[in-house]
Amino acid sequence: MTKAFEEVQDLIPRNAFLIMTFALAATAAFMFVCSFIEEIGTPIWMSAATAVIFAGMIIFCFVVKLRVIIEDNVVSIRLLKRYDIKFEEIIDFKTGDISIIRNYSGWGIKKVAFKNLVCVGYDNGISLKVTGRRVFTISLTDPEAFASLLPAPSPPQS
Repeated sequence: MTKAFEEVQDLIPRNAFLIMTFALAATAAFMFVCSFIEEIGTPIWMSAATAVIFAGMIIFCFVVKLRVIIEDNVVSIRLLKRYDIKFEEIIDFKTGDISIIRNYSGWGIKKVAFKNLVCVGYDNGISLKVTGRRVFTISLTDPEAFASLLPAPSPPQS
């Protein structure tokens, strides 16, 4: 098993993650301090519950990643759930700006299951039109390199 392509993306960019972590930690600390000021009257259990929820959010955003792998003629995509797409199932694909290809411009398809596996901060990606009336849109740093490893789309049959 040789990997022809692999990319791992954070759910949110590093700087945004650090800002979120600092803001949530500062808020939890402020609530903890407020629980000791009698005039405010915040119960200590509220600050503890808030700290646990914030820690869970921080850990979730740190652990969850989008993984895209091409291995043995199969595209594997993981973001909370795993999707395996065999090359034979790929009908067509488009690369480009995520906001444009997410709208499936020019494909004119209806009654299709759309899966958008996109992380914050990525402007480019690829949409894969797959058998079974499914379309997967994936954010990538270099969608053209990814597309070059896929089989050429077959011409429409009449």
